Amino acid sequence: MGRVTGPHTAASRLPIVAGIVVVAVVVASALAATYLIGQGGWVNNNNSTAMGTTSKANGVSDSGPHSIGYVGCSNTADAVTGYYQVPNGGLFWQPYPTGGGSLDLWTSGSSRYWSLFDQQVQRYGQPSKVWIEICERAAAPLDFAMVQELFAILRQRAPSATYYISPLNSYSPSNICAITGPNGVADATNLANEAVSKGLALAGPTIGPLTSQNTASDLCHPNTSGESLLGSQLASFFGR
Repeated sequence: MGRVTGPHTAASRLPIVAGIVVVAVVVASALAATYLIGQGGWVNNNNSTAMGTTSKANGVSDSGPHSIGYVGCSNTADAVTGYYQVPNGGLFWQPYPTGGGSLDLWTSGSSRYWSLFDQQVQRYGQPSKVWIEICERAAAPLDFAMVQELFAILRQRAPSATYYISPLNSYSPSNICAITGPNGVADATNLANEAVSKGLALAGPTIGPLTSQNTASDLCHPNTSGESLLGSQLASFFGR
């Protein structure tokens, strides 16, 4: 047949080159898809909801160790301390110092509490879930605008998480804790229910009651027995 030379040579090779390019693109796409699946991927930034995103962003685990963050007060940290006193899956962040953190003190992005939250994110990565416990001081009644402000800040700091909201743990009798006052738990319950009804979060666990037998001398903060009670209720809700 002889050798094909000149212009015919380049022309004859075009279909082959094009075929190679198509195959390379297909293979590269398949490899990328395999990598994303292996990393728990398919990040869809348009799949956001009022409760963060349902996709798995970088560093977010659905149920891995230390994948649940939290916002709240000293009793919130005490409940997480109790979680680590009972059989658990290590899902929560380790307790961090949220003492005194009534919800009104979480409504400024410059609050020291958010700085502590950010430190936890740096330590553990973005949480897949965030538990918000509403704590009210008798001297500083809360309103729903404060709840909305908290969520506006939280969405900036943990945008890929699913949020769960709860009132402060209950007491029996209901008025034994002077810090939150006789209406504190009821106020927190109403605010949590409103947040759920307006799509800001899912309903979180209802924990307690704390009594004179499982609280410290102030009748507000749990003792070791109370911590274990609250922690076991967290474990039952979020998984062991």
